[in-house]
Amino acid sequence: MSVRNEFHDLFVGTYTERLPHVDGQAPGIMRARWTGDGGPGEATLATVLRNPSWVTIFKNVLYAVSETRSDNGEGDVCAYHIDEESHRLVLLGMQPSGGGDPAHLAVSPDGRYLAVANYSGGSVALFALDEGTGRIGERLDVVQHEGSGTDPSRQEAPHPHMVAFDPQRQDLYVPDLGLDAVLVYRVDEGRLVPKGRIDCPAGTGPRHLAFHPSGDVFFLVGELGNTLSTFRRAESGFVPVNSVPLLPQAELDQGTESSAAAVRVHSSGTLVFASNRGHDSVSIFRYGTGDALELVGCIPTQGQQPRDIAFTPDEQHLLVAHQNSGSVAVFAVDTRAEGEKMLSYVRNYQVPTPVCLAWS
Repeated sequence: MSVRNEFHDLFVGTYTERLPHVDGQAPGIMRARWTGDGGPGEATLATVLRNPSWVTIFKNVLYAVSETRSDNGEGDVCAYHIDEESHRLVLLGMQPSGGGDPAHLAVSPDGRYLAVANYSGGSVALFALDEGTGRIGERLDVVQHEGSGTDPSRQEAPHPHMVAFDPQRQDLYVPDLGLDAVLVYRVDEGRLVPKGRIDCPAGTGPRHLAFHPSGDVFFLVGELGNTLSTFRRAESGFVPVNSVPLLPQAELDQGTESSAAAVRVHSSGTLVFASNRGHDSVSIFRYGTGDALELVGCIPTQGQQPRDIAFTPDEQHLLVAHQNSGSVAVFAVDTRAEGEKMLSYVRNYQVPTPVCLAWS
């Protein structure tokens, strides 16, 4: 059943301060109304929060990181009730994140836990959630990653960049940019029990992953290597089966500098989209028989430093958050078209320092 004419709230995670890697200009979490006609309404302030660089929504609660480091070396995680009538965010509570500069968070499929990746702190934290209200409860566990990678400027220490729950099991996958690995934990009675480690080639810089609709495959973007890798479930866990560059060969031959940001999988399971900062583009891959990945298009995003990308709820459009040009670009999606014709630029909407997109 089509949801094309329904209204949806688009919440946008942002940066609010000048940091070494970004000049944040936003006042906090932003909100815009999507009407399904090819563009959101004007972006307005949903709530004031320092550097809410990642937000996610579970039922009627929005969870956000505050990518900061206080005197105790920790950032914060927050929970907000989304009021259905006013569309305002009502603060349910805030907790220290368990490490410095939390960069990502995720809710377990059963709604019992909130996992947080603390980027500069090098740790992963697990919180209890109230199943009735969604309020963040006590911090149940914190695991400190150890080690380093081959890039002395970016991999001098662990840098967990994402937390993703397995859609089929109570397992947590943590791409760690600093370790060139995806660390796997089993969530067992509120504890993060180490279950395994998926090593990546040196210099990959694992950043974000996205599961295939089947749940038996996930796709991982390497920020430093600018690659897209495929992993398939086996008896021993997920194993690597394929890895390809995100940019066309001509760009690689020219030495184009670019770093991967986000990865999304179309519900058909046959298309994978990834954003490229520096090259300022979205790469389109066709996924098929034998886990083959074919680059079929690489589209300029009409902005600078594309971070997150997200389909609209009906998948008729793809949105791109441009960190450095202060805009969210809208592209019409036609999965029946060939190559770069799958995405058609519609327009840009002004949003200050957008880096994350979440639908309510």
